Amino acid sequence: MKASAKHLLLYGILTGCCMISQPVISESTSGTPTADHTLSATARLNLKVVIPRFLSFQIGSRGDAVDTLSIEPLPDKMGDGTVVSATAGDAAAGSGASVNLRSNAGQITLTATNDGGIRGLGSRGAISLVEISALNDTPVLAAPTLTDAAGSTSRTTVTRGNITDLAATWRYEYRNLHAVDPGTYRAEIIYTAASP
Repeated sequence: MKASAKHLLLYGILTGCCMISQPVISESTSGTPTADHTLSATARLNLKVVIPRFLSFQIGSRGDAVDTLSIEPLPDKMGDGTVVSATAGDAAAGSGASVNLRSNAGQITLTATNDGGIRGLGSRGAISLVEISALNDTPVLAAPTLTDAAGSTSRTTVTRGNITDLAATWRYEYRNLHAVDPGTYRAEIIYTAASP
């Protein structure tokens, strides 16, 4: 009889210790009946949403391919100052390049450089990039001015708070100020969007 009592006492102590050592993993409450015999209990849970900074910038067609806009003056208009528009862009009727800028990182600055350094178009810079005008259909997403130098910048308009969500079409025109030797003159314009 005494042995059974000791066993029961030891079991009760061990059970109590196990209950005390269990970790509390969430808030919980117990309800008691009210006068009308209804029950209620409350418990809380915290939700946290973490939004990272992001910046998305696209010029021309979606994907990895680099679009090529083409400018070709008529032979009888060569070098006479007749402005020639670029064609073959992804915008409506090939009128230019579609531009999309989205970010939550505040003020965005656009910078334009080119792969020709200070040489303009062609291996000897026969056509200066100053003769190429980059025009935009909205001032809130203006294209930087093209130059033969290191780069020029423009500032976009923030849509609200730190959010930028803008779209535009950039058109390109050749001022055609002087005659040049026949050939194909190329330069890759490198646009960079950056936040502080």
